[in-house]
Amino acid sequence: MEVLELKPLKKKVTAFMFAKDNSEKLQNSSSESLIHFLKEKKINFLTIDFDIDIEKFRKTEFTKTLERLGIKYYQLDIPEYPMAYIYQEILEKEEILKELIEEYKSLDDRESYKALSLKNWIDLINIEIQEKEVSLSLTLRPLWIVKKMLDLIRECAEEEVSFVHIVQTDICEEICPQIVKNLRELNAKVIQYNKKHTIKNIII
Repeated sequence: MEVLELKPLKKKVTAFMFAKDNSEKLQNSSSESLIHFLKEKKINFLTIDFDIDIEKFRKTEFTKTLERLGIKYYQLDIPEYPMAYIYQEILEKEEILKELIEEYKSLDDRESYKALSLKNWIDLINIEIQEKEVSLSLTLRPLWIVKKMLDLIRECAEEEVSFVHIVQTDICEEICPQIVKNLRELNAKVIQYNKKHTIKNIII
C-alpha cells in the first residue's frame, strides 16, 4: 500500500501552475507559443487535475504536441483507498444523522430536554461531516497530489526538474493554495499563472 510521505526535495525544482476552465480548449491547444514555452522552460513532464477521460485525452492535439516534444503527462488524483476510507466514515455518519433527524421530527415537544439533546447531537454530526469533507478536499487530496508530483520528480534523472501542473478552474481556488504551500515547503519553486498575469499570451 502506498504511504503518504513527503520528504524535502534535493533537486532544483520549478513548478508552473495554470488554471483552465475549458477542457476542450486545453485539449485542442497546439500553438507555437505553447511549444516555445515548453521548450524554453525545459519542461520534463506535465500533470493535470482535470475531470476528463484520459483515454480520449491521449488522442487530442495537446497531447500530440507533448508527445512530439517527448514530454510525458499524468492525471493526478488521490488514490481510491484513502478516499474510500473517508467516504465510508462520512456515509456512516450520514446514516446516523438521518436516524437522528427522523427521531427528532417524530417528537411532539421540540423544547423538551430530549429534543434539545437530539438537536445538539444533529448539529454536532453535521459539523463532523463537513469537517471530514473539507479535510478530504482541501487537505488530504492536495497532499496526495503533491506526493505523486514528488514521485515523478524523483524518477527524473536530471538534477534540475521543471514541470507544468494544470488545474480545473472551478477547483483551483480551493486546492491550489494548499498545493503551492506544500511544494514550497519541500523546497520547490512555484510559479502560478492565471487571468491576471499571463505569459506572453501563451495559450495553454
